[in-house]
Amino acid sequence: MTVKEIKSALLRKGWAGKTVSRKETAERLNPLIEAHVKLKLTYANLLPLLASDSERQELELFLKTLRLDVGKLKELVFSCGETAFNGTSLEPESFNLTSDDPLSDLRECELALREQLDAECPVQHQIRTEAVLVRLRKNSDTRLSFIRKCVHRALTAA
Repeated sequence: MTVKEIKSALLRKGWAGKTVSRKETAERLNPLIEAHVKLKLTYANLLPLLASDSERQELELFLKTLRLDVGKLKELVFSCGETAFNGTSLEPESFNLTSDDPLSDLRECELALREQLDAECPVQHQIRTEAVLVRLRKNSDTRLSFIRKCVHRALTAA
């Protein structure tokens, strides 16, 4: 068990000890914002490729959640007095899923984001930032589950 886990277990929702600076928080969160924006564009490009209306509706909910997640991350960066990544330099068309297996490509993108989120686990973030990161990991798990269901449906239909 790490020191961070021991502190969390003892203090429940509280926190003790030194956390990363506000500047470092912003530096660590901006790549996460960029990854979320890219993932959102990738999911949006998958939307017309889905055969099922229920899958499209579920995907639209994920897009809404991704937009909210980006907003939460940006809010954290702004509260640190820094500038958040805005994504205006990204071209939505560059995130088209053009391979023969777009769901596998999407899964790889989601797993890459998950790795970035997991890399933040040992960092001593402020409690508010920590709470947002926990929520982002749960949202990623939900999307990965959706991708698994879509792949399973595609395999059983073939």
